[in-house]
Amino acid sequence: MANYFNTLSLREQLHQLGQAEFMDSTQFSDGVAALKGKKIVIVGCGAQGLNQGLNLRDSGLDVSYALRKEAIDEKRDSWKNATENGFHVGTYQELIPTADLVINLTPDKQHTSVISTVQPLMKEGATLSYSHGFNIVEEGMQIRKDLTVIMVAPKCPGSEVRAEYLRGFGVPTLIAVHPENDPQGKGWAEAKAYCVATGGHRAGVLKSSFVA
Repeated sequence: MANYFNTLSLREQLHQLGQAEFMDSTQFSDGVAALKGKKIVIVGCGAQGLNQGLNLRDSGLDVSYALRKEAIDEKRDSWKNATENGFHVGTYQELIPTADLVINLTPDKQHTSVISTVQPLMKEGATLSYSHGFNIVEEGMQIRKDLTVIMVAPKCPGSEVRAEYLRGFGVPTLIAVHPENDPQGKGWAEAKAYCVATGGHRAGVLKSSFVA
């Protein structure tokens, strides 16, 4: 897989590197509407996965967790985190095919393996979300062209994402849409809705790019 940044023209490199816009609160007036009624599946249930999922559920969204079969069979911490908080849990094969939004919140070192497994299972027109751009940019992961790819990246540990949400605030968040993967033009609406659901819009949001 080729480094995505190195495949771009100089003009496009400069364009994407220059994307850094602080968003006004009025840009989030639609709330979570773009994700309301959609099936959201989070892959991974560590600190970020659990706490973001709790916020999304408390914001009225439909959230479940897809875990590796061995994590479920062996009742590992990720399974305990999800089930003890009342979430539905299933394997990738059980949950990914019907998901409208798949959120990858697994450890960085697992991204290539996870996305290689998850991507073929995703239904046509679904959305894949990342918390940073490493897998897309440095590793050059190629995503199916019918899929939308977004990034929503709270700039705090998962415990703070939850704590700030519970006190009616949020944490600063970076959002982006991968220009190679927005076939339906829905990326920004869904990224903003996801950000609202975590509370990030109340703390400050930077509209950026995967490479910036």
